[in-house]
Amino acid sequence: MKTRGAAGIATFCMALLCLAPANATAVAEPPPGEAGWMYEAGTIVAIDLTLAPAEKAKLETTPGEYVKGTFSLAKTDGTPGGAEAPVVTSVPVEIRLKGNVAGSFRTLDQKAAFKLKFKKSEPFLGLRKMTLNNMVEDDSFLHETLSYRTFRAAGVAAPRTGFAWVRLNGESFGLYLNLENLDKVDLERWFGPFAEPQHLYEGESGVDVEPGREGEFEVDEGSEADRSDLEALIASANTSIGPGWANQVSSQIDLEEMTRMWAVEKYVGHWDGYSGEEALGRPNNYYLYSDPTGRFQMLPWGTDNTWEPAKRPDFEGDAGLLFDDCSADPECDGFYRKALREIGKAVAGLDLDSFAIDLAKRLEPWQQLEQSNDRHEHDMAAIANAVGEVREYIADRPGELLAFIGPEPESGLQISSPPTQGSSSSSQSLYVGHAGRRAGALVTHLWTTGPGLVSQSATLETTKGPRYACSTRGTVTAAGEFTLRCNLSSVVISRLRHHHLALRSWISFIPASGTPESALQRVSLRRRPAG
Repeated sequence: MKTRGAAGIATFCMALLCLAPANATAVAEPPPGEAGWMYEAGTIVAIDLTLAPAEKAKLETTPGEYVKGTFSLAKTDGTPGGAEAPVVTSVPVEIRLKGNVAGSFRTLDQKAAFKLKFKKSEPFLGLRKMTLNNMVEDDSFLHETLSYRTFRAAGVAAPRTGFAWVRLNGESFGLYLNLENLDKVDLERWFGPFAEPQHLYEGESGVDVEPGREGEFEVDEGSEADRSDLEALIASANTSIGPGWANQVSSQIDLEEMTRMWAVEKYVGHWDGYSGEEALGRPNNYYLYSDPTGRFQMLPWGTDNTWEPAKRPDFEGDAGLLFDDCSADPECDGFYRKALREIGKAVAGLDLDSFAIDLAKRLEPWQQLEQSNDRHEHDMAAIANAVGEVREYIADRPGELLAFIGPEPESGLQISSPPTQGSSSSSQSLYVGHAGRRAGALVTHLWTTGPGLVSQSATLETTKGPRYACSTRGTVTAAGEFTLRCNLSSVVISRLRHHHLALRSWISFIPASGTPESALQRVSLRRRPAG
């Protein structure tokens, strides 16, 4: 746990005034490389692992230690039981189990997760390691793929994903996430040749950049003995907090990249990451990468607990030490708010809802095949429900983000009237009408040109910034008028007894066919005295 709290978030106007820090590295995704085909969207390979009885016994006794085995991989035609084209057969590999005992770790008689390590002299498609995640904590099978896709779209160096049907000694273990490993190979793909004093430090289970804790970070790449770059980062970050902090750490931290990293974590709901929340065992699931000058970026990991409507984090609030200190400095907070706005634009171009639908359909036959395996942990009903929750989160998050940062002054979002009878056709599918209070709810009248999913998020505008007012969603079954009812928070109801209030309402509509649309509406609520 941290020993000091964070100051409040600085005013939103700083996001419009601040310039990007010097020497910031907005990273474009590099060429795919020899292994790139494995990580194309929806690719499913077949992996066979073989262990001699003695080696399997060792793995059962000491699951965290590597044992010797062989590895084979084949391309599939995307369907279970379809043609498999061998890519490599029976190459030497070292195998261990992976996962947190309180989370995704499973034994060999369950759906174990695996870490693979190849000989340096015999890499596979240029890879030294592979990670096979069992996805037991993700009923949807979509969280990690969607999350890392969003990180990369934001210019954050994040791993790529594919999928694999895994067999051990001929026995099917099920469908796995084939996750690109964050190591020297991947770092060189993103940043160029790896040389001292570069490091990749892994942070987990509450380890943070606090004085005296540099030895608690695991060194994944670089010198174990020389941690001078990390020591300099810790010293700089903890000298003082408040205004001037960004300048103080600028030689040790790429703040433009790091605030983008946090912005995506917040957007995808990575509550088990660095900026997600302040709690026991946090921060967690992050890497610190230092370049040859000792300047750090932060990279994501462990994103299986994301896109969950019930656990979405606020865009502010206490979290890791660096996030908190950034929030306390108006200049750094400006970088963060700018990053949030850029994330909103990047996500808008990804069409994540369609991507999630297509990927879920591609994986469904493999998930059905896994149902016949005693190792499976998710039935098809649970998977379908979880996919629905992911889509709900995707639909709601843009409005929640806009409610927090507000629209760009020049964006000119307009509320349109519905078409009149006999008017010419329009490509617009959402029209927003009058909104007002009815009993304890914000009631908004909408018109749509067809069926789809509609969601609403509203915030109360106060002198200290926006506060949550309500959120809701609904299904439109046919074209025509639709009334959306959003139950107001107790804070709003209480304040309405004494004051007129202004709300900002963001409405999103995902049509069954067509392009998603959004609209911003400002609503004035008149004071309603008690009684």
